[in-house]
Amino acid sequence: MKRRAWLSSWMIGIFIFLFAIVPSSQAIENSDCLDCHGEQDMVKELPNGKTLSLYVNAEKFAASVHNQNDIACTDCHSSITELNEEEDVPHMVPVPPVVCADCHDEEEEDYEKSVHYRIRSQGNSKAPTCKNCHNYHYTKYLDANTVIQGEQEACLKCHNPNKFHKWLPAKGFHFRYVQCLACHDSEAHHRLSLRLYDATTEKYLSGKEVLDKLGTSGDQFMKEFDLNGNGTLDINEFSSFNKKLKKAKIRGVFKGELTVDLDPSDHNITRKKALKDCNACHNRKSAILKKVVLVITDPATGKASIYPINKEVLPSIRMPHFYILNSTRVTWLDIIGVLIVLGGIGFALGHLTLRILTAPLRRRREEQ
Repeated sequence: MKRRAWLSSWMIGIFIFLFAIVPSSQAIENSDCLDCHGEQDMVKELPNGKTLSLYVNAEKFAASVHNQNDIACTDCHSSITELNEEEDVPHMVPVPPVVCADCHDEEEEDYEKSVHYRIRSQGNSKAPTCKNCHNYHYTKYLDANTVIQGEQEACLKCHNPNKFHKWLPAKGFHFRYVQCLACHDSEAHHRLSLRLYDATTEKYLSGKEVLDKLGTSGDQFMKEFDLNGNGTLDINEFSSFNKKLKKAKIRGVFKGELTVDLDPSDHNITRKKALKDCNACHNRKSAILKKVVLVITDPATGKASIYPINKEVLPSIRMPHFYILNSTRVTWLDIIGVLIVLGGIGFALGHLTLRILTAPLRRRREEQ
C-alpha cells in the first residue's frame, strides 16, 4: 500500500511539473479584439490611397446573431491564433478572408446556383457575396424585419426595382409588402405574415408592447390562446386574441406581407425563373395561403416569434392595403355592400310599383 501511495504521488508530481513547463495558450477574447477595433478611427490604408474602416461597433455586435450564439471573433477569423501586444499590429497580416461556407455549407451550395454567383464567376467583382447582403459583424434575425426593412438592407442596395418591373401593376404596394424572394426564389415556401401596426404612430408594435399589455410572454402566448392545443389559432381563438387586444387598449391593425420561410434555398435567386403570374397569388386557392402566421418581434434580442393561424381567419381581419381575390375579403363589409345594393334595387322597384299602382289616380286628377 505504501508503494502504491508513493507511486501515485510521484505521478502527480510529474504532471504538475509538465504543466508548469508547457507554455499555456490563452484564448483570445472578443474584448481583446475590440480594444483596437472598437475605436472609430481604426482604418487600413489601401494601395489606391483610400482607407478601409476596420471599426466594429461593440453595441451592435453584441446584438448580432453571431454574438448571441457565442460565435467569437476568432471562430470566423480562425487564422488568428495569438496576439503579440509588442507589435503595432498584434496579429498576422494580411488576414485571410472569412469563409462563411465553413459553417453555412448549404447556403453556399444554393448561392452557387444563383444569378449572383453566375455573374461573379464570369468576372464581375461587383456581384454580391455573403457580406453584401449580411453584414458580418451585425447579422440580424431576418424574420424580425418587415419586408421593406429587409429589402433596404439587402436587395435595394444594388437594385432599383422600378427599372425591371414595368409589367407589374401597383408597384408601390408590391415593393412594400411582397418580399423579393417571394418571386425570385423558385423553391420558396411562401407564407402570409401578419404584423400589428399602430396607424396613429405609423409604427409596427413591438413584441414587448403587445405581450406586456396582454400580460403574457412569447413562450406562453400559444398556451394562452391556442385553447384546443392544435398549434394553430383558429377563428374563435383568434377572435379571443383580438378581444384581448381591444381590452388592453391596443388599437393596432394587421398588416399583411407576402414573405418566405427562411431556408438555404433562399440564396438561389433567379431572374429568368422569376414568378410573373398574377393568378399565382391573387387566387382563393393560392399556395401562399397554405401558411398564415402572426409575427411578434422582440426588440431586445431581435428575434421574431412566429405563431401559425388558420387561413379561415383572413376574412375577419381588416387589412386595407393587402388583398387576395376571394381570400382576404372582410365578410361584414360584403354583407353591408350586398344590403346597400339590394336596398337600392328594392327602392327602385318599390318606386316603380307605386307609380304603376297610382297611375289611374293621377289620370283622374289631371282630368278634373
